[in-house]
Order: sequence, then structure tokens, then C-alpha cells
Amino acid sequence: MERNDLHRHLNRQIDKYLAEHDFQHIPQLEAFIEVINQTYFNYEKDAELFEQSTLLNDREYFEVTKKLQIELQKKQLFESQLVALIQQLNDDSKPLEGETNLLQLIQILNREIDQKRIYQEQLNQAKIEAENANEAKSEFLSIMSHEIRTPLNAIIGLVYIMEKEDTLQGYQENIEVLKLSAQNLFLLINDILDFNKIEAGKIDLEKIPFDFKSLIQQIARALQARANENLNKIRLQIDENFVSNVVSDPLRMNQIITNLVSNAIKFTQQGTITIRVTQLEVAGGISTFKVEVIDTGIGIDKKEFTSIFEKFSQAETRTSRQFGGTGLGLVITKRLLHLFDSDIAFESELGVGTNFYFTLSLPIDAQANTFDLHDDGQTEVMLDGLRILLVEDNKINIKIAEKIMSHWGVAVAVAENGLIGVQMHQQGNYDVVLMDLSMPVMDGYEATRIIRETDADTPIIALTASASFGYLERALQVGINEYIIKPFNPKELNLKLKKFSKKLS
Repeated sequence: MERNDLHRHLNRQIDKYLAEHDFQHIPQLEAFIEVINQTYFNYEKDAELFEQSTLLNDREYFEVTKKLQIELQKKQLFESQLVALIQQLNDDSKPLEGETNLLQLIQILNREIDQKRIYQEQLNQAKIEAENANEAKSEFLSIMSHEIRTPLNAIIGLVYIMEKEDTLQGYQENIEVLKLSAQNLFLLINDILDFNKIEAGKIDLEKIPFDFKSLIQQIARALQARANENLNKIRLQIDENFVSNVVSDPLRMNQIITNLVSNAIKFTQQGTITIRVTQLEVAGGISTFKVEVIDTGIGIDKKEFTSIFEKFSQAETRTSRQFGGTGLGLVITKRLLHLFDSDIAFESELGVGTNFYFTLSLPIDAQANTFDLHDDGQTEVMLDGLRILLVEDNKINIKIAEKIMSHWGVAVAVAENGLIGVQMHQQGNYDVVLMDLSMPVMDGYEATRIIRETDADTPIIALTASASFGYLERALQVGINEYIIKPFNPKELNLKLKKFSKKLS
């Protein structure tokens, strides 16, 4: 790793604390510095995420302001009309003819006065709503800043500590904390990106056969360690008659149920979280069932029932301060369920607990016996023989992607920019192209456009840190099949490649 590849801030830290020969002759430290270097670069891209997280609310505020201006113009017009009518009433040079005209004029005045009063009330209400929206946005940004800075503080602090400590045990302990902090940042950024994708209508559901029961069992196992931190137990109650081999989007189903269970764990101490699945009906090739996540936690006050599904909101500000979180989890869950033609409901009592539940009607997998019933759509699979062209200019990203995919038996060829990628595509035979969008010499958009002139079939997946929907929409228009946003979950990449490998087989 060359010094000129490092972030400027990290370079200063190395100059300050590490001698040049130490940096080059300790492989573990060099590998660690590579991870920290990528963290610095990712942190710079978080500014774009903040812009995206507030974009929709800014649009709403602009629309309210625009309506206020229109109503103000109407108000001024009505006032001028009233003045003219009053002048006509008092102008002896323009006498009114007959009692009928006078009565009509009075009716006009009364109607205008009533309309003015109504518009004034609407303006006041719009002003209140705009102020509340702006206050909610400010509070959300404050919470978001806190949630992002907390794991970053741990990362920066541990870098300093690891520079001072020289023991293997301390090194391993610090690595675990760094891993946890990075995971927290990853989940937080994914929440923001998912919220933006849902709001913009950019989420398309997959249709993949999987075992819903196995998916729930995996979620319970994955979250039990987190539940143990609050001395909680996770229990499963699955109907014996449950028809669980269905066709749907396991990634989004995992996200919905994980959000609900994580929420239950967060607000429960020394209690129980129960995931219950009840079969309601099986008819016409459709399995209809109810999913419940029940906890024995703090419960929700009835006066807060209407606000917990509002964006940028938790039940109370003190709740976010005490338990953490951005308030986006339930909003995302509700919006995702709408994509499945479902909705979330809940029952809760303060000090007793909460039950969040929803109903799903999913197609039954008629060929369930031909699939691995333990494959919940989330399990990583081997992809032996799959040939990937990775078009990426960042050396660290290349190394990470190569190491991840090597565990799956994937053969990876690397192109350092879009121009080389086009040339290698013309000369080689690849099953899938992983395309970065922002690169020197030739970016991913132009490279994809050129490839699509002669090849309309090879799947191209954008692997990019550009989270703005303007960029992603442009990518889809030039021929990108799908996109994965960095930092990415390796399981998501495996899921995408698995889908295309099945199409190719």
C-alpha cells in the first residue's frame, strides 16, 4: 500500500505516530490501516447521505411555502375586491340601482369575508404544519448526528489506543469493538438509503423461492446475542400447519422482521420476545398467515400511538436519547409492508409490552421439493465457476471484493477504469459485470452504454457509493440491471450473483 493512496487525515496521523519503517514492516498494522483508510473515505461520502435524508422533507417544506404564497396572493386579491366594493357602496357618483343590486352586493361581501376567514385559518394551519415539519427535521438531524458520531468516536478512539497498546489480547479486543462500530454505521446508513429508495418508489421486490420458517429461525439465532445483552430470551411459536415454502423477497422479509425484533429487544429488559406465526388460510396456491412480534417491554403510551409510524419521529425525544436509534425503523417497516399489499398494526400497554403484527398472502412454491428447504434466500452459497469482470478504480475496494468473492469460488478479472473494462469485455467472456459508476478515464455510465451497443444480455450490476437517485436512475437508463450501494453487505452481493447464476445455468 502506497502512502499516496491514503487519506490526507490518516497520512497526518501516520506521520505523527508511526515511523515509516514501522508502517511498512508490520503486515497486521498495514492491513488495519487499510481498513481505517477506507473508513475515512466512506465518512466523506456521508455528507451525501445527509443531503438525501433531508431532501424529501425539504421538498415538502417548499410545497407548503408555495401554497402559502398562492393563498397570500388570493388574500390580497380578495382585499382589493372588497375595497372596490366598499368604495362603490359609498360613492355617490356611482349610485346603485335598485334594492336587488344592494342585496346582491351585501351577499358578495359576506361571501368574500367568509372565504377570507377560511383561507386565513388554512394559512395558519399550514404555517403550524410547516413549523412542525421543520422542527421534526432539525430533531432528526440532531439524532442522526449523535448516532453517527457515536461509533465514529469509538473508531477514532480505538485507533489511538491501538497505537499505544502492544498486546495481542488488546489488539483482538479492539478489533471486535471496531467491527461492532462499523456494523452500527453500516446499519444506520442502510436505514437512510432504504428510506430514500422507498420514498422515491425505487424498490422492486424480488420473487425468490425460500422457506419462511427457516428465515425466522435464522433471524432468531442471529439476534439472540443482542437479546442476551438485555437479558432477554427469543422464543418461536410457529403453527404446525404453516405452509412456509413461498415465493417472495427474502431480503426484504428479513429486513421487516429483523426491524421488529430488534426494536423489541431494544425496549425490553430481562424479558421475552416472541415471534409467532399463525396459518390463516391456504387456498388457490396462496399461503395466508399472520406474523406477530410480541415483547414484554416498556410499552407505548396511547397518546403516542399515531406518531410512531411518522418519519423522523420516535414516541418521544427522550426515548431516542435513552434507547438510541433514528426513528426510521418502523417507518421503513410500514412502507415495505405496503409493497407486499399488507400493513402493520400493534397493541400495547405501558409497562406490560407491545405486539406488532401483520398478515401476508404469498404464492406457495409449487416446486419446493426441488429447492433446499433450508435455503432462506439469505444463506451464502458457493458460486464455483462464475466469471466476474470487476470494473473498479479503488485499490482497497478491489482487494476487498476479490477476497469476498474468492470465498464463493468466483473467478474475478479486474479493470481499473471504464475504458479498460470495455476492452476486457470485448476480449473476454464474463457471466456478470460489477461496475463502479465514478471512475477516471471513463466512468461506469459511458462504459455500460458502450457495452450495451453490442451486448444486451450480460448482467451488469452497479457497485457504487453514489446513493443519489439521480445517479441511480441514470444508471438504469443506460443499461444497468441492478445496483448495490457501498458500503455493501456481502450477503446482498451473494444474493444478486446467485440470482444471475441460476439464470445462466
